[in-house]
Amino acid sequence: EMGDETVMTTMDQENQSRATRTTAHPSNLVPLEKSPSEILPGYNYPEVDARPHTLSYMVPAPPRWCYKYKVGRMYVCRATKVKSELGEPQIKILCMLGACWPMTFITMGIIAIISLSALWNFLPRLNFLWHLAAMLILGTNLVALGLTGTVDPGIVRRDPEDMEREPDIRTRRWSNMAKAYIRKGEAFCEESQVIVRGMDHFCPWTGTVIAEGNMTYFQMFLGSLCTLLGFIALVAFTSSMAIAAGRKQNPI
Repeated sequence: EMGDETVMTTMDQENQSRATRTTAHPSNLVPLEKSPSEILPGYNYPEVDARPHTLSYMVPAPPRWCYKYKVGRMYVCRATKVKSELGEPQIKILCMLGACWPMTFITMGIIAIISLSALWNFLPRLNFLWHLAAMLILGTNLVALGLTGTVDPGIVRRDPEDMEREPDIRTRRWSNMAKAYIRKGEAFCEESQVIVRGMDHFCPWTGTVIAEGNMTYFQMFLGSLCTLLGFIALVAFTSSMAIAAGRKQNPI
């Protein structure tokens, strides 16, 4: 009987230990789809359902394995810890998806399919250098689009209590949706539901807000897109001229 009681006691202790380990698992304590301040300090924006008139209203969240945390209606895929100029630890977002994240990949597909279809018809009549230039311009455009849609657009770390440190009401205004003060040069993006620096607009084709953090990539995307369109037109014209010259040399 003493042996049975010892075995039962040991089993009970193991079960309690297993239950404790399960309960203490971070995924059970902190839902990973949210961004509590202890995980992403300053990025704990309140979650607000998208309004029916917004572009991101019907956009579902990406697959759960694609992202770790949510910041507003944006999805952090990868982040790392860095030190600020004052030596304080901060979180730096390395990769994230925008509120209309499917459009980033849809736009890439549209550009790639249309461009490759046009080039497929005209490039075979031209030499290798034309092929190399086409792949370089198309690749630059797709990379610029991908970076525009996946880098941090310049999200401002949220601090609802910063008015206590800088009480000058003329330098900022209160945002009810962000539950924080917005400084001069910052704006609240209703689609992404975050405050960003130097906001230009929300671009549905790239799937994210265009602001200070991704403006350079966005300009590269627009510039390379115009270059790509001009290059395809030039390829079509040159190929047509080559066909016309061949017909003159070999009339039917």
